[in-house]
Amino acid sequence: MTTTFPKLSPTGSFNHAALCSSRRFDPTAVLSREKSIHGLTPEAGYIWGTLRDDEGAMYTIMRRIPAVTDQPDSDGEVKSLGGKLLLVSSDGKDGQMQLRREPRFAPDSNKLERRILDNSSIELSTPTNEHGRRTSLTLTEDSMKYVETDVIDVSGTLVTPPLQWFLPGPDSSLLYLTQTWLVEGDVAGRRVRGFLFWEEAWMPEGARLYVNKDPLHDAEYTTWYSWANHWEDGTAEVGHFLYGNGDFQVAIVAHSDGTVTVGRHMDADVRRAADGYWHDGIDYVIDGEKWVCEADPHGRMEGLGKVPNPQQEGRMHRVWDCKNNGVTLKGDTPP
Repeated sequence: MTTTFPKLSPTGSFNHAALCSSRRFDPTAVLSREKSIHGLTPEAGYIWGTLRDDEGAMYTIMRRIPAVTDQPDSDGEVKSLGGKLLLVSSDGKDGQMQLRREPRFAPDSNKLERRILDNSSIELSTPTNEHGRRTSLTLTEDSMKYVETDVIDVSGTLVTPPLQWFLPGPDSSLLYLTQTWLVEGDVAGRRVRGFLFWEEAWMPEGARLYVNKDPLHDAEYTTWYSWANHWEDGTAEVGHFLYGNGDFQVAIVAHSDGTVTVGRHMDADVRRAADGYWHDGIDYVIDGEKWVCEADPHGRMEGLGKVPNPQQEGRMHRVWDCKNNGVTLKGDTPP
């Protein structure tokens, strides 16, 4: 007699189940390749976030910093952000988010040097280039300062406990480390306030997030939103919601009072726009509680072109929380 089983998970993938928790942030370990974690080493660090000025205009900044010097592929290209500083913005009134020209002379990320300042702080910086531009990112256990000459100059403090999630697989794994700061300062000559993230992707040698040996592709993820909310009473919360095939889900929320909640059961429904590429909203149910990501009407990052994982701003909140006045950061929903 032959027993027929439903489709089974490959050995070592655990049906794409992920682990997540809070963590202690050690700045001196940023992009360090001195020792591996679960056999993984840092692929790159990512400094990114969304800020707004007093008139509601929205600015999203992104820079990928490789742990080792990026090498071009056979076509002579460096993929997945490369070493460029990107800035997209929308006035919050008309149109969608478009690329800005201010970063065009910013240093390449391959020029960044890693320097430990003391036992609790690190600086990633470049020399001043031929255009008079310099990049400097300083991280401590509870503060940060980020400067890109003539583009961004902000500083701030850590708002919630740092977080991490881990997706193991038979061919590749991903350990994602993340922490979030509430910052203020200047972007493109405007006074702004918002959230910046410093995040690191730890992967096997030769792997690259979104490009090569990425277990997110194996999990066929349908959405990944990193978000943050800040209220008038000064409290804040930060979360990461990911969802995909099999048992793949990450639903972790950290609060400024130090508490961290990890969802055990999650469902997510992406409501696609008419073009099938962007979304009009995402509905979640996490441990029986309903959440929603409301698509920002001016939050489509059209300036990035037709990328496989469309980047789009939105507002994440519990369905019952109508008074939420926070700001949700960018997410992606591969069609």
